[in-house]
Amino acid sequence: MSRRCKIWALVSLVAALMVLIPLGLRWRAQWSLSAYRKKLIASGEKLTVEELAPKHIPQATNAARFVRLASMIKPFWQFQPSLMHFIKPGVARVTWRQPQAMMVMVSDPTKPAIDVWPLLKDALGTNQQTMDELQALVDAGGIEFIEDYSLANIQNYNHLAGTREAITYFSARATFELHENRRQEALADLEFCGKVSECVARDPIMLDQMMFSSYLSMEAKESWEALQANGWTDGELARLQRQWDHRDILAPAALSLAMERARAPMAFQAARASRQALNGMGGDADVKNFGEIWNDFLLHASTVPNELFTTYPRYWGWRWIWSYRDEQRYMEFMQTMISGTRDAQQRRSVLSLLRDRAENPNLDPPIGGHFDVVAPITESTKRFIRDALRAQTVANIVTVAIALERFRLAHHAYPAALTNLTPEFVQTVPVDCMDGHDLRYHLKPDGTYLLYSVGSDGVDNGGDATPIEGKKPGFLNGRDSVWPRAATDEEVQAYEAEQNKPKAGGKK
Repeated sequence: MSRRCKIWALVSLVAALMVLIPLGLRWRAQWSLSAYRKKLIASGEKLTVEELAPKHIPQATNAARFVRLASMIKPFWQFQPSLMHFIKPGVARVTWRQPQAMMVMVSDPTKPAIDVWPLLKDALGTNQQTMDELQALVDAGGIEFIEDYSLANIQNYNHLAGTREAITYFSARATFELHENRRQEALADLEFCGKVSECVARDPIMLDQMMFSSYLSMEAKESWEALQANGWTDGELARLQRQWDHRDILAPAALSLAMERARAPMAFQAARASRQALNGMGGDADVKNFGEIWNDFLLHASTVPNELFTTYPRYWGWRWIWSYRDEQRYMEFMQTMISGTRDAQQRRSVLSLLRDRAENPNLDPPIGGHFDVVAPITESTKRFIRDALRAQTVANIVTVAIALERFRLAHHAYPAALTNLTPEFVQTVPVDCMDGHDLRYHLKPDGTYLLYSVGSDGVDNGGDATPIEGKKPGFLNGRDSVWPRAATDEEVQAYEAEQNKPKAGGKK
C-alpha cells in the first residue's frame, strides 16, 4: 500500500471514529434512558401525562368567570389588618378584638395613624355584590383551571392571582365579621377560603401546589383568630375542623412531582431543538446565538473563543449526547424525591434526605464538563418538598387546635394528652411531618396548653418559639413552630406603648 493510500486510510479511520464514537455514545445514552423508563414502569410508576391528569370535570365552565369576578373586586389590601400578629415569641395579638386597628399611611408616615375598621367596612360594602356572586359561583362548583396538561406551557398566573385575591379579601371580611360579632358569617367566609384553595389543590402542578401551601398559611392565621372568639358550638367548630382534617398536602405533592417528571421530556426535547428553550431551563447554559457572539466580539474580542466553544461544541455535545444522560439523571432524582414524599406520608422523616442532597453535591453531579441544566430544577424541587412538609404540618396543627377547643367544650378542660382526642374528635393523632412523630403537646399547670412542631430543622427544642436568627417572631419562624397563645389586654397595651415610643432622632 502506498503512502498516499495509508494517509487516506488513516484519515478515513479518524473520520469514521469521529462519527461513530459520538453516535455510539448517543445510542448508549438513549438506550440507558429508555431502560430506566421501562424499569420505572415495571415498578408501577406512571410516566405519562394522560395517566396522571385528574379526571376532567364535565361542563367545567366557571373558571373564566371566577377569574373575571375576582379581578372585579376593587382592591382594599391597604385596609386589611395583620392577622395573628406576634408581639413576642409564642404570643400573638387577636386582631379582631382591637377596638381600633391602627395603620400608618405608607404614602406619608409622618401623618397620624388611622383606624382601618371604618375604611374596611366601606370597602367591603363597595365589593359586597361581587364577593357574593363569587361565593355563589364557588358553591356551584364546576371550576377547573387547567384542562389540558399535555400543553408545553400550561402555567396560567391569572387563576393563581385570582384565587389569592379571593382568599385574601374573604379572609379580611371574616376578620371584620368577627370584629362585629357575626360568627356565622365569618365561618361561611372561612369555608369559602377553603373551597377556593381546594380548587387550586386539584391541579398536580408544582407551582399550583406551592400557591396552595401559601394559601394554607393565610387560612391558618384566620382560623387562629376565629378560635379566639367565644360562643362557638361543637357543630360550628366541627364544620371548621372538616376544612382542615381532610386536607392531604403530601399526596398531591407526590402527584405533582410525578406530573413534572411526565412533562419533562417535552422540556428536554424543546431544549435539544432550540438554544432559547435550553436557556429557559435555567442553569449556567447561557448559550448565545451568532448575533450575540458577534456583538460581544465588537465589545470584548477576548471573550469570543470561550463563547464559541460554549455555543457550538459544548451545545452540540449536550444536544446529541449529554442531554439524554441529563434527562435520566433528572428522572432518577425525581424518583428519589417522589419516594421521599411517599415516605413522609408513612410517618417517616425525609428532612435528612433533603439535607444530604443539599450538603453533598456529589449526589447529583452534572455529566461531564458541560453546563448544568438539572441543578436549578433539583433545588426548586427540594424547596417544594420542604414547603409541602411544612404545609401539611400546619394543617395538622390547626386540626388539633380546633379539636382541643371541641374537647374543652365537652369536658370543660383541655386533655392531658392528644391521645384523649381520639376517636371522638380526631381519628388518629396528627403527625409532625418535620420528623415523622406525633405533634408535641403539653398541658400546663394553669390549664392552658403548648402545641408545636419541631420546625424546619427537625430538632425538638421543647416548644421554644424564639425566632431563628434574622427572623421576626412568627408561627413558622421559631426554633420550634409553636401555636401561639392569645395576648392579654395588658400585653397588647405594653406592646403598643413600646411601639409608640420615640425612636432615635425623634421618630416613632
